[in-house]
Amino acid sequence: FENSIEGMNELCKLILNFIKKLPINKEKILNINVNVSGRVNPESGYSFSQFNFEERPLADVLSEKLGHKVTIDNDTRAMTYGEYMQGCVKGEKDIIFVNVSWGVGIGIIIDGKVYTGKSGFSGEFGHVNAYDNEISCHCGKKGCLETEASGSALHRILLERIKSGESSILSTRISGEEDPITLDEIITAVNKEDLLCIEIVEEIGQKLGKQIAGLINIFNPELVIIGGTLSLTGDYITQPIKTAVRKYSLNLVNKDSAIITSKLKDKAGIVGACMLARSRMFES
Repeated sequence: FENSIEGMNELCKLILNFIKKLPINKEKILNINVNVSGRVNPESGYSFSQFNFEERPLADVLSEKLGHKVTIDNDTRAMTYGEYMQGCVKGEKDIIFVNVSWGVGIGIIIDGKVYTGKSGFSGEFGHVNAYDNEISCHCGKKGCLETEASGSALHRILLERIKSGESSILSTRISGEEDPITLDEIITAVNKEDLLCIEIVEEIGQKLGKQIAGLINIFNPELVIIGGTLSLTGDYITQPIKTAVRKYSLNLVNKDSAIITSKLKDKAGIVGACMLARSRMFES
């Protein structure tokens, strides 16, 4: 996960070890797609947020290191494509996929085609300025949606509330000297019906829903899919989202927008990468 040359080399090592164990002729590997978070231009192969250590495109650097053709795309867009091709989409053509993980991003499908924007940077939903707060976002700005409604916000708020005296099944984990608590542990606590964790997830759902209502007013999609790590809490996050959408969007517009959770769950990115690798090969 480390955004360093060592981190990139480790990633390549993992991929090469995986390829080595494949029971097929390696010449049959025609394309590899790597999902990268942040600003990614899939057409030029440049990544501007992660592994941006050389003047040349990241796709070229990875192709050289792996010995196979490599394409790259944004992680949320890959998840969106995976869900569209192999997940919960049943013929819908206008779709918003909301990836609520450590950060927040959206994938946009318009008339059956993935919308990338001019430079491939579409979908930076988490960096919409939504709050007049003094919380710094990792992008360097303050008040981004991510600072109040994301996995990183859930993590921060939970720690703050436990330290201020509220109780959770994770209280002892936080007060101890062990490794830092992970987002996965918090999701597990929610699904074990920890009241404090549920309360924070519901508050995040309401905040997200208010902003998703704006997306629905703009795009009028057939389908809004809630995916990413926080979607694994199921109804705890989707119900507050649905309530807020009804409250803050136009009734005539939102009545045609179904809101559902991802079918592929934590496999969405993997499936999307496979589907993108295939489609890129045919494009070229």
